[in-house]
Amino acid sequence: MTASTPPRGFLASLAGIALVFAALGPPVGGTAFVPLALLFKAPAAAGAFAFTAALGALFGHWLLLIAAYAIGLGPAAATGVLYALWDAAAPERWPRALAAAVIGGFVAYAVALRLASLGVALDMMLEPGFDAPMLQSIGFAEPAPAAPIPAGTALVRAFVASGAVAGFVCAIAASLAGLTMQPARPPAEPGSAA
Repeated sequence: MTASTPPRGFLASLAGIALVFAALGPPVGGTAFVPLALLFKAPAAAGAFAFTAALGALFGHWLLLIAAYAIGLGPAAATGVLYALWDAAAPERWPRALAAAVIGGFVAYAVALRLASLGVALDMMLEPGFDAPMLQSIGFAEPAPAAPIPAGTALVRAFVASGAVAGFVCAIAASLAGLTMQPARPPAEPGSAA
């Protein structure tokens, strides 16, 4: 007599994966952003990074976590939902964590475009002689060799890379927790060949 496992509910698994991504995504992405911004040589002032480090040291990273959750909670949950749908549709041996990294990068890029468009709208409202330097900073393409590299390009790359890192880590955490959208396999019979 074999013990049968109850079937997992689709919505329960989807909600579980989305909750893991929403809980872990913002702190992982926020933690990865500063080193990635330094790696991509973002032209932010060194004082800004020093100020962020000082705030983190003084307040036990709570302010940085609040900012990471304020910006990243929605995108992290959306990444979790899209990853769960990918997990349900993908064949058994296809890479799950790499797909989550790609999904996380795309979602982070969409958020970066939205934040940049809000910044451009504010610039247009507040600055009468608007010359649109922000419009160049939201793309991945490098400007012409004679033109300087926009200040925001490296920050956008770091933001997208931190979204990809967060998606990768969250997918691994969901996998380790046993959260999957794949149907549960029946247990093997004791005398059957595996």
